[in-house]
Amino acid sequence: MIDLEKLVEQVKDIVLASAKLTKVDTFSVEEKEGESWNIVTSADVAVQDFLQKELMALLPEAGFYGEEEHEHDFSKPISWIVDPIDGTTNFARGMQQSGISVGLRQGKDLVLGVVYNPDLDDMFWAVKGKGAYLNGKRLSVSKKDFAHSIFCTAMSLYRKSYAKLCSDVLFEAYNQCADFRRFGVASLEMCYLAAGRVDTFFELRLFPWDFAAAAVILSEAGGVMNTMVWKDGPAKLSGDLILDAPSPMIAANSEENLKRLGEIILSHMKDFNAEDYK
Repeated sequence: MIDLEKLVEQVKDIVLASAKLTKVDTFSVEEKEGESWNIVTSADVAVQDFLQKELMALLPEAGFYGEEEHEHDFSKPISWIVDPIDGTTNFARGMQQSGISVGLRQGKDLVLGVVYNPDLDDMFWAVKGKGAYLNGKRLSVSKKDFAHSIFCTAMSLYRKSYAKLCSDVLFEAYNQCADFRRFGVASLEMCYLAAGRVDTFFELRLFPWDFAAAAVILSEAGGVMNTMVWKDGPAKLSGDLILDAPSPMIAANSEENLKRLGEIILSHMKDFNAEDYK
């Protein structure tokens, strides 16, 4: 039996140590797949290498699923899901909005999450069933209704062909809510939802490392979320979170707001061709 409360303290220490690798004067930047908007820095690689070594030392029996790793083994009953620097473009431009994200999966459940912003020294963390915290303060989602909500979203950066659908969702939601924000870092945006700073969230294409840690934090703060699938026809909520492939992610501070945002999203996805969705 894993002592998750003890483990999360160890993970927080490891994440803090890894953050020192982001405090560098120079780092290299490379484009992934030749796309100018899809980059990786030498700091991303250094942080992931450090996290993989230290986290696997904590749980040698675990698998490891990281953004900068191209082969992932989900056959093990427990695995780390890691984004070494979520918001790499923000990091590379010195925008102070990026996060080191470490989640732990047991079976189908996400049970531990740590998201750390090194620039602001903001440490979000949660263990399943034990609440969510920011720098030691208990977190809770807001009680805002949809009309007074702030909506976080993005334009599907790595699949720009999806931008029109995303903008249509944004336009309709924006006309029904108070305002919207885009920070460019999904893990932090979901943590901001957990902290009551924003109230709803949607991205058309996220990978598990983008949200695994933040999903635990948001759930423990009283938030609700789901991924989407197309297996049996039109898009619908998946039930269990999809943890082995990219998927749309929707989240909110309440079931009512999740349902309302979901209706907006699904109305624009009726004719969405997901055959090349990957």
